[in-house]
Amino acid sequence: MTDAASPLGEDDIALAGEYVLGTLELDERRAIARRIAQDSAFAVEVARWEARLDPLADEVRPIAPPAHVWKGVERGLFGAPRARAGLWGWFAGASGLAAALLAAVLWLGEPLPTQQGPLWISDMVSEDGEVRLAALYDEGRGEMRVSMGGDGPGDGRDFELWLIQGDAVISLGVMPHEGQAAMPIPEDLRDLVANATLAITDEPTGGSPTGVATGPIVAAAPLRRI
Repeated sequence: MTDAASPLGEDDIALAGEYVLGTLELDERRAIARRIAQDSAFAVEVARWEARLDPLADEVRPIAPPAHVWKGVERGLFGAPRARAGLWGWFAGASGLAAALLAAVLWLGEPLPTQQGPLWISDMVSEDGEVRLAALYDEGRGEMRVSMGGDGPGDGRDFELWLIQGDAVISLGVMPHEGQAAMPIPEDLRDLVANATLAITDEPTGGSPTGVATGPIVAAAPLRRI
């Protein structure tokens, strides 16, 4: 049945719902992602479905990820896991791919690229929800676009972004305290981006002086292909 509030037909409304539910095949999802960036009416319909379905998540009891997953992230950054109560608890309530995609489109403030090449997104949120970083990596361009939201670091501090792939932990640079930034990824690092994890740590102004993370992990999330 057609929604009177939407200019779209029944099939397009249903398609937007399937996208939000995550029932489409990968190729179909990619096509929908491109359409969201180009068709404002369809993007609004996707947002409507998100608004309808997101409250259902409030009734689902969060399940913390296995401890070894986050110990592995911390081991990569610091050499050994650090005990901090409640760390990574935010991840249990993280939104799905559709929400992360919409966040990337909205926060980065421009349409998704249309050229050939996979896109990767990561939506990092701190445990208390006060710090949020959206990252969109364009594999075709070899460019990472990031956007900071929420609270910035304290006086004399910077947030630093790290790429974690297996045993490799590489600094991608200091994040802006607010707004957006474009970060070209060196060619010798581009093969490491696929399915990597991004993490932000709280470091002294200018970033870690040693090239190794020294401050606490603020947030982390995997890069997911769209």
